[in-house]
Amino acid sequence: MWDYFKPELTKRLSELSVDDSTSARVRSILTELLPNGEFTIDDVAKKLGYSKQTLQRKLSSENTTFQLNSTREVLALNYLQNTDMTTSDIAYLLGYQEFNSFLRAFSIWKGMSISEYREKMNK
Repeated sequence: MWDYFKPELTKRLSELSVDDSTSARVRSILTELLPNGEFTIDDVAKKLGYSKQTLQRKLSSENTTFQLNSTREVLALNYLQNTDMTTSDIAYLLGYQEFNSFLRAFSIWKGMSISEYREKMNK
């Protein structure tokens, strides 16, 4: 399964690597860690070689916070718009253990179901 997802993840990582801000680096690291179920601020800080407090301080200096849900939303929309992945595969890549949790989150983000979103995209 990794071989299927690796090209898209690599492409996405390279797109995110252009901006070297801490928040962009966090999004990039989250993209890498989410499929492994590692997505806490501690996981990201460790990957970046920071303490949790240092990461929070760096994000604060950029007037932002640790934004797991917004990163998940951006990635979900990217996968829906640019791939033919199934909804289940996208939920897995975003680190959702329960498929229904992903469906609920998407509904909150976009105010519609994934099937309604796909239908709207195809018009």
